[in-house]
Amino acid sequence: MASTTESSLPRLFYRYDCISQKTDGGVPVFVNDGRFISQDCRHLTQAGAQYYASLIDLEKYTTIIMKILINTISTKKHSGGAFQISQNFMLRSLEDTDIEWYYITSQDVDDVIGEKFAHLKGTKYFMFPTQPDFRGSYKRVKKVVAELEAKIQPDVVYSITAPSYFTFKTKEVMRFTNPWVTHPNRYSWSTYDFLSKVKQWLYCLNQRRLMKAAYAFITQTETTKKGIMRITGKPSEKVCVVNNVLPGVFKTMDTTPICEDEWINVACVGNPVPHKNFDILPEVVKELDKMGVKNVRFHTTIPSGSSMLAKVISPLEEAGMQYRIINHGRVSQKELGEMYRRCQICFLPTLLEVFSASTVEAMYYGLPIIATYFDFNIEVLKDSCLYYEPKNAADAARQFSKLIADEKLQEDCKQKMQKQLLKYGDYDAHFNAIKKFLVKVGQRSI
Repeated sequence: MASTTESSLPRLFYRYDCISQKTDGGVPVFVNDGRFISQDCRHLTQAGAQYYASLIDLEKYTTIIMKILINTISTKKHSGGAFQISQNFMLRSLEDTDIEWYYITSQDVDDVIGEKFAHLKGTKYFMFPTQPDFRGSYKRVKKVVAELEAKIQPDVVYSITAPSYFTFKTKEVMRFTNPWVTHPNRYSWSTYDFLSKVKQWLYCLNQRRLMKAAYAFITQTETTKKGIMRITGKPSEKVCVVNNVLPGVFKTMDTTPICEDEWINVACVGNPVPHKNFDILPEVVKELDKMGVKNVRFHTTIPSGSSMLAKVISPLEEAGMQYRIINHGRVSQKELGEMYRRCQICFLPTLLEVFSASTVEAMYYGLPIIATYFDFNIEVLKDSCLYYEPKNAADAARQFSKLIADEKLQEDCKQKMQKQLLKYGDYDAHFNAIKKFLVKVGQRSI
């Protein structure tokens, strides 16, 4: 075999110790420990493959599609904000191609948005009877859900209405927003009789038990986060705060105020549960009447036939003041927007909350807010509203009188609300913050 000199070798076979200095633009032959990169100039050895892999930023050139299973199987039509939040997140996920999204959802949610997922039904979208249905379909659904999880093998499960009464082998992130579990107070407890208190206490005890199944949590405020950490012992990095946000549908609506009469119209929106404290309204009306403020009228969204509606209307009927309340019953978001346009003030008498959607809705429509003095309200509203002592109708009436009499104060509240609204007006930022946290969980980086 003819002898060769180093200078006569093809450039590919230059010695590594020469080429490593990059003096002539050549290609290395050996890795650092002296093994060949290639033996035939065409194929890499194992050592060569490892060498070049170490030079390439794999994250830059490769994409690993993560699988996330969205769980709304326990989302009910009358479950408060969770029903709308579930719909908004699921619909927004259809636009996202970074993640391979899968869905197990309730009949209630499917009735409203199911047609949007028609092309995914049976492959990535699965609808079940609304859970928990312990006396009916629960066991069967539990078995099917377990089979689907094993087949899909998601990287993470995101339960938007949680706990959902289903457990998963995959890491589960619960969206948890039950203030009765995380930060109840003496005022909220005072709205229940003894038997109701016992039932609520047992319910919360079970919620705490079910929370143990979660790997991490998403919630809406720091107040709630502190409660979750205290109850579960989770570290701060496993409890992510993503503030509530204005539903996008409101941004498509006209917000021009409508003034039809001399009334000062006050929006008082929410579900008719005891801790919302709507039954304070007759007392506030009477206190305002004593002060000579007789042109305030409240607009509520209490379902007809509700026991709460009777508590609100009956005392006013007895006093001949029933016209001071207009109840709209259950309304769509479009109808709610029209109601806000006809109002000048928002009243939040709630005694317990995580993050009321009414706060951002009122801000968006420019309605100065009068709210109970609680940490959960202060965290969201800061100094943009007037506060009163919880359950004190006279104090609430004084704040109404103060606000109505001072136009400068009204404008000051509106300006501060617009500043606060900047935190809560971007749904894309809201969606992406949740997605980012879910990806971290799926990548096991937290």
